[in-house]
Amino acid sequence: MTRRVDARGAAEVLARHDEVTVLCHLRPDADALGSSAGLARALRAAGITVHHSFDPGLVPAGLSGIPGADLVVSLDDVPVHHGLVVTLDCASADRVGGWERLRTAASEVLVVDHHASNPGFGSHMLLDPAAASTATLVLEILRAGGYPVDADIATALYAGLVTDTGSFRWGGPGAHDTASALIAAGAETTRLGHDLLDAHSFAWLTVLGRLLRSVTLDAESVGGRGTVWLAVPYDVISTADEDDVESLVSHLRGVREACVAVLLKEYLPGEWAVSLRSRDGGPGLDAVDVSAVAVALGGGGHPAAAGCTMHGDVDSVMARIRGLLG
Repeated sequence: MTRRVDARGAAEVLARHDEVTVLCHLRPDADALGSSAGLARALRAAGITVHHSFDPGLVPAGLSGIPGADLVVSLDDVPVHHGLVVTLDCASADRVGGWERLRTAASEVLVVDHHASNPGFGSHMLLDPAAASTATLVLEILRAGGYPVDADIATALYAGLVTDTGSFRWGGPGAHDTASALIAAGAETTRLGHDLLDAHSFAWLTVLGRLLRSVTLDAESVGGRGTVWLAVPYDVISTADEDDVESLVSHLRGVREACVAVLLKEYLPGEWAVSLRSRDGGPGLDAVDVSAVAVALGGGGHPAAAGCTMHGDVDSVMARIRGLLG
């Protein structure tokens, strides 16, 4: 049975252990890696033995500038121990990947997340769908536990905050308050912002042009709100930087004629990572809750940003999603 805790309760769980494994989700984004790196650094500074990892443990190039990313180890190299495992930004247990041996051995598992679709797992869970990012929750835990926040911790947490709020286009006033606190603690923002939000290789421009020529628009779908689609096949995925591929969803989200964007990424032949995004449909048109679609397909996320993994050929995968979007 999972016990719900607040930030203070999460800090009390941390305080019970002198060895902690800190994990984030498969194919981490900046919130997953930044929140876990910030927590790992704070625990190490407190004298705790920390193993920071994710499955498989290869940090994407675009996230390598997050302080603490260089201390990530392969999940296979994390030793089994009877202390605490913390998962960050994982909307469900399967998003942690192949962690069963660590989960089974741990005396406690603390889940820290802000995805409303999270069904609950672990022995303790801090879940706040109103939080702008998981990094926001980590800062609350550190404050509740009296952990000092240095410049590197602040920078790592800022990475999660700035990306999960779309550069503060959403997240509310609390996101700005958190940003102010992190900047006051020494967070570096200029270089970090470029690395996370703008940087890409020159070679990617040619690939981008080819992919964008394959974008399709269904303006009449989801009650006239419109859906824009792009599928990235395995032959592109296998040679491209993961961060460049993930950036495609921003191009789709900007299409005026569509309030829903669907990005399909074939990371393995016949296996598609699906990214779903939605925005306000305008006067008289409610926004589409894409998390409901993702949950129906075995995934999860937020109403405006969700995802799942699907198997099959691209036509059958798209047909299933279309059927759920309406």
